[in-house]
Amino acid sequence: MSHIMYAFIKCYFFSGHRKIYRSIAREFHTTVIHVYRLAHGKRGKGNRDYYIKKRLREEGIIETVIT
Repeated sequence: MSHIMYAFIKCYFFSGHRKIYRSIAREFHTTVIHVYRLAHGKRGKGNRDYYIKKRLREEGIIETVIT
């Protein structure tokens, strides 16, 4: 099973924050998996990722925004 498929399964079935991930993904026109991966330590590559991490912080999912 590929890493992306595993992340997809974890995100949709085991995460308690899936509704928040979904709403942030819709707001920033990206995928839920991208938001999930940013929330779990993936490094941001641009302004959009910075603002996604900022929203995740506002929602209380992550503690700090490091780019």
